[in-house]
Amino acid sequence: MAVSQYFNHGLENSNEQTLIENLVEETIKIYGHDVYYLPRTLVKEDSLYGEDYLSDFSQAYVIEMYIKNSDGFEGEGRFLGRFGLEIRDQLTFTVSQRKFSLFSDLNNLTYARPAEGDLVFFPLSKQIFEIRFVDAFSVFYQIGNLPVYDLTCELFEYSDETLDTGISDIDTIEDTLSYALELTLGSGSGNYTVGETVYQGNTAATASTTAIVLTWNSTDNVLKISDIKGTFSTSANVVGGSSTATRSLSTAPDTQTFVNDASANNVGIESAADSVIDFSESNPFSEGNF
Repeated sequence: MAVSQYFNHGLENSNEQTLIENLVEETIKIYGHDVYYLPRTLVKEDSLYGEDYLSDFSQAYVIEMYIKNSDGFEGEGRFLGRFGLEIRDQLTFTVSQRKFSLFSDLNNLTYARPAEGDLVFFPLSKQIFEIRFVDAFSVFYQIGNLPVYDLTCELFEYSDETLDTGISDIDTIEDTLSYALELTLGSGSGNYTVGETVYQGNTAATASTTAIVLTWNSTDNVLKISDIKGTFSTSANVVGGSSTATRSLSTAPDTQTFVNDASANNVGIESAADSVIDFSESNPFSEGNF
């Protein structure tokens, strides 16, 4: 006996499939949440390991998703590892396949499905989650098609990626956690503005040394910068791209001091290692003379 012609799951009878898709989208709109989807732009991909440590997230788009977790965050949670406290919270977001395809077209994405490595910002907890796995088969052809994606997401571990979305709750993560330097400036004129580009060189367009201003203390003449390209030296003034402030650099910055990480002990570790290992040896592990 064949299946019912009134409830055929084949593609030639798509009315029931369309109905279910409409109901799924309506359910997500009722019980879901508006989240920000951040597509990843690869800047310097390592083709061997398939990763990119300089990823850029410059756009954030609103889309509705349903949270599948019913009892809070899942995953390994909080635990003490070998490097201290680690937080491995996980969320599973459900999004309509049809809605995401439309969302992709409207925002000119290069792919029609969510991609592993993209980010999802959850406004209620003000946390960013990284998509680790996209499951297109969570609803397995019950009505002959695949109406949703399940996105298994893990709490995002920031590692100096560029976050420039225009959403303050997202962009502030880069400002507070990224690698930053403090420049002690000397004589000059004008005041730098937060968010502007500063540079050393003839013009901003040709400068090989640039950075973004995080804070400016006009009393102590201390300029805190991030997103640094090139090396700042005492041989040229530091010029503000929009403020046109210009001041001399009194002392070269200590590039091994992590201003945004008070717990960093890299300088102390290096100093201790200098007394243990003789780095002047060209081949310290050999017994011969070379």
